[in-house]
Amino acid sequence: MTDVDQYRLLGFPGVGEAGGRLPVWGEALLAAAALLVVVFTVVRMVRMARRAGRRRRR
Repeated sequence: MTDVDQYRLLGFPGVGEAGGRLPVWGEALLAAAALLVVVFTVVRMVRMARRAGRRRRR
């Protein structure tokens, strides 16, 4: 078993087929996860900025 075959066994379902592209549902899940990461990061930054602003006023 080569290293490439070993990585295919450990990879996401469908990664070893069709030139390494994910199936449509896999790409959709990755896109949704990336969007959630961005949204939660922005929300956290806004909350931290508001808290920092409150501390300065007091």
